[in-house]
Amino acid sequence: MSELIQILINTNTINFLIVLCIVLFLIKKLNLSQQIDNVKNNINSYVELSEQEKIQSETELSRINDKITKLPAVIERIMRSTEKNVQNIAQNVMEDTEEKKKDISKNAQRLFNLETKKFKSRLTSILSEKSVELAKENAINQLKENPSLHEKYINSAIDEIDRIQL
Repeated sequence: MSELIQILINTNTINFLIVLCIVLFLIKKLNLSQQIDNVKNNINSYVELSEQEKIQSETELSRINDKITKLPAVIERIMRSTEKNVQNIAQNVMEDTEEKKKDISKNAQRLFNLETKKFKSRLTSILSEKSVELAKENAINQLKENPSLHEKYINSAIDEIDRIQL
């Protein structure tokens, strides 16, 4: 046995065993297995979280790709709607313009008719005044030329007064 001990001492086996014992003691003392499990659990949870985020990202990417795929149709629908709205607005403006033109035309015609009536009334008034003046002048001239007409006019006026019964 002494030979065995001598071999062990000369070889590094004892040193190895001592180091092994110290490492095992430290593992036990420092609860290294628990820490390794904690690190392993942290890594597993990180991996699971990463996988969930990957699934969410893929879902979001799929949703965005669907929207991008539908985008030309949406743009086309918006363009048609906008074009329709522009046409409706243009039609409304045209109708409003035509209606305003008709209103302006009616108002102009009314104003023209009113001014025509005013003109006719003034003209009639002026003509009446001139006719009375001419008749008066004519009567005066005839009376100057023929004084016997004076008596005839007076008799005619008296007859007219008699004819009117008051």
